[in-house]
Amino acid sequence: MNSNLRFDVADQRISYTGKKEDHLFNPDRVIEFNHRHASVLRLYDLQLEKAVVSVIGDHMNLHSNLGALRNRQLRESAIVAAALSAVAVGLNGRGSLNSVPKEHITKELTNSLKRDNDRTAAQVMAQVLQTTTEHLPVGEEVLIESTITEGVRVKPGYEAGGNPTIAVGALFGKPQHRERYGTTLPASVTMLSMGNDVIDGTTKSVKGLHSSLTALFLTESNVKRHLPDIYVQRWMGGAWFHSFNPREMSLVESAAAVAGPYGVSSLEEMSAFFLDRKRHYPAMDQLNKAKIATPYDKDGDLFPGILLGHEGLNFPNGRPLSAMIGEIGGSAEWAVGVLPLIWRGGQAIGMLTSQSALSRKDRDPEKQWNERFNFTEEEFIMIQDARFEHKPYFTIHDILEDPFAGGISAFGAITDNYYLPFMKGVQADSENGTVTVNVLVVNSMGLMECWEMTLKALRTLERSRELLSSPKSALAKLSGNKLEAAIKELLADDESRRKYRIFFNNEYYPAMIPMSDRIVMLHKVIDDLIDRGALAEVDREIVTFTEKLAAEWFVEPGD
Repeated sequence: MNSNLRFDVADQRISYTGKKEDHLFNPDRVIEFNHRHASVLRLYDLQLEKAVVSVIGDHMNLHSNLGALRNRQLRESAIVAAALSAVAVGLNGRGSLNSVPKEHITKELTNSLKRDNDRTAAQVMAQVLQTTTEHLPVGEEVLIESTITEGVRVKPGYEAGGNPTIAVGALFGKPQHRERYGTTLPASVTMLSMGNDVIDGTTKSVKGLHSSLTALFLTESNVKRHLPDIYVQRWMGGAWFHSFNPREMSLVESAAAVAGPYGVSSLEEMSAFFLDRKRHYPAMDQLNKAKIATPYDKDGDLFPGILLGHEGLNFPNGRPLSAMIGEIGGSAEWAVGVLPLIWRGGQAIGMLTSQSALSRKDRDPEKQWNERFNFTEEEFIMIQDARFEHKPYFTIHDILEDPFAGGISAFGAITDNYYLPFMKGVQADSENGTVTVNVLVVNSMGLMECWEMTLKALRTLERSRELLSSPKSALAKLSGNKLEAAIKELLADDESRRKYRIFFNNEYYPAMIPMSDRIVMLHKVIDDLIDRGALAEVDREIVTFTEKLAAEWFVEPGD
């Protein structure tokens, strides 16, 4: 195939010649930022030393305002959450697989290291949001509910599922508001929905490869229905197009529908992004025959979707990053990536596909593609539970009540980014005790910024690195009395207790049923997770000791 039509984005690097207006924080603004986020920054012994905010898109959509996110502390908390979770992975687990001799690398080890990075990112992201919401003044309070997330599903032949994450149903806010969730909240408390993919490109994060990011959004919109945690086929563009039923059109016809609003004279000016998966080869072949370029990447399809159609992004062949036409990836990635795309003025269509059929290794690409709608009975149940049985295709309006409600999204660069080349990965300077991180921000009015933040450790960067790690990094090495003593110590004061509770919720959510602010533990689920390799024997002990030492967290039989 002509390399100008099908190529790896790592080999033919995208360039950026678009808008970029840099604004340096003056000393007063740095002081204000540190004061505003003091409760969060002190958790990690950090303070902001320098920040440059680059405006890269200022086309407002006129459909939205910021709503409750007019509160600067709350709005910036999403940026801080994306930034610090990226820093945590950058300091604790980025490139962790590279230190392992090749002969010792196994699928199990790789997945374990990926779980470590997911765990680290989820821990810090959740801590930032919980700490911020606990310190908001009366009249500006919010309760944040996690409604869309990645990492739950079992990935046949790849992962055991149940990845550490901020699970659906997690709540962040003051204790008295979390306890009243589901009843009547005070009128001064605004309910926010959260979507997250704690790391987009987790495999890249352990290999130290390009374009791995942390990702989240906050919105005032309620969620109408949850996407089933199976694969989604997507048609996306950076300019708004009329909805269509992809089953009634060929790929080339749908490409023309997506291309129309761009005003291109020929489809030969278009590109359609794909993950490099054999399930995509038939679609890429069809589009290449129509002279549509199909750049691809090894991992991570959330971030490219956000930037579709952004002015000034071009591949060496001169084509822009235009669209996704029939690409198939995770459902959470679809939702987390589509919302900021819609805010920018784009459009997206999704269609549920069979993860089970697409994951079979005994199928050639053509058969995989043709069987993408061959759902298993379990998948049909998931589709029906989510009320998608009568939806041949869907848009963001089927997921959110009001996509243009006040909101913000943030994406923290763990590694160098190849889609926005000026976004460098986390850069640590141990000698000076500083760490620098880049965050892309898109808000509900369509404004786009890139924040470059340099943080300084108040003591040492090594100390901050430890504070940015998950409690499990130490607990996993212990057992018996030593493990119990370590958990008891973590529960000894309020601050470490809150940190430990976040870890416990993020780690064991598949085996937990929340009841108000307490938990029913499903011990058979813990056993199943251990059997399939998602958890280890030490996790059984961690759960047992936690139930003993923090009994007030749990609902006892008969309560």
